[in-house]
Amino acid sequence: MFSPTQFAGKVIALTGAASGIGLATSHLLAGRGARLALADVHEKGLLEARNAILEAHPNSELSITVLDVRDCDAVERWTTNTASHFSRLDGAANLAGVIPKSIGIKPLSEQDLEEWDFVQGVNLTGVMHCLRAQLKTISDGGSIVNASSIAGLTGRANNAAYTASKHAVVGLTRSAAKEVGARQGSHRHAHAEERELRPCRT
Repeated sequence: MFSPTQFAGKVIALTGAASGIGLATSHLLAGRGARLALADVHEKGLLEARNAILEAHPNSELSITVLDVRDCDAVERWTTNTASHFSRLDGAANLAGVIPKSIGIKPLSEQDLEEWDFVQGVNLTGVMHCLRAQLKTISDGGSIVNASSIAGLTGRANNAAYTASKHAVVGLTRSAAKEVGARQGSHRHAHAEERELRPCRT
């Protein structure tokens, strides 16, 4: 059971914050007093998310940044600016992700290579970019959550690009945990969801 003040004053950075799990998580954290750095590639959705959070939680402190997680330099700047603006970084939730239009339709033998690169770029490389920057910045005792999927634990037919990306997120997170998980109580988690309620693009 979460305490209503469990995240009071904590600085949390979130990607994919404009919709779905990212938006829901942002509302949850704002309601528990967290100070938020929200990022998403969709500017309109991000502005709407900010307004909705401030309407529901008027005392919230938050910043927003339009961000494509595939851009390593942009992710580094966002992370550095977040820590500078709020004076620290206590946690992060790397929730940006995409589901290809061909999911459940095309077998691996018909996998479109451009689509493959796009899905891996957002779902895997984007998470790596975020982790890479956050691990340099996060305070001791901090926590980072990376979004995986049930597909990242099992595997599904006609779902190669998405399944591969989410399996890789689990492996990436486990690798990071082995490297730094014992640092002053810091934690890295991969959270698997059966369903991701967010609009997707390819």
